Amino acid sequence: MAVLERTYPMKDWSKGMTAFEVLVSTVLSQSTTIANERRGLEGLRTAFGQITPEILAGAGDDEIAAAIWHAGLARQKAPRIRRIAKSIWEAWNGRVERILELPTEAARAALMALPGVGPKTADVVLAMAGGHPTFPVDTHVARIARRWNFVRSSDYESIRAALERRTPPKKRKSWHLAMIAHGRALCRARNPRCDECPVRSDCDWYRRVRNRRRSRARRATKG
Repeated sequence: MAVLERTYPMKDWSKGMTAFEVLVSTVLSQSTTIANERRGLEGLRTAFGQITPEILAGAGDDEIAAAIWHAGLARQKAPRIRRIAKSIWEAWNGRVERILELPTEAARAALMALPGVGPKTADVVLAMAGGHPTFPVDTHVARIARRWNFVRSSDYESIRAALERRTPPKKRKSWHLAMIAHGRALCRARNPRCDECPVRSDCDWYRRVRNRRRSRARRATKG
């Protein structure tokens, strides 16, 4: 992990964003690219001036969908964003920060009680906007954790727990971002660039692949 942290210096995408913007951004990021998620967020700013629970709670689903269409699945994401905004406005006086002031587990439960907010979205908001020691798990993080034999399960909570057991609380945010960067750059789902990987000597998956290749080469030589 420390090697990855040095290889991929932390780029905090949430810098300068409000906690609610981080939450909306995380919802927009589902099933799309970073570029499209950012375009969706800018679409909201252009359409509404500000991205706040009060404003979006009072907006129509069609208005929100038109603003975020770049992010994809706008018809599904728009009502979810509006319901989240309405819930925060009514239950938390429009301030996600009030949730983030709670202890980690209580804050996580409160976020997951919002309509349409699951464990990954909650953990991202906790880590990126609240400084809580959670380890969010996206597809890149999950793939690398399995390749490193940290866990065999594909269950979100199992992977998160395994990573949190192995990481110091103060390092989880930077290591989470480093794993995502590594998954995008080298440790891809298809055609991973293992020869360029700075941690391949410690990777269980790479060792298995290398051993299979050696076995095939030996068999080919004998044949």
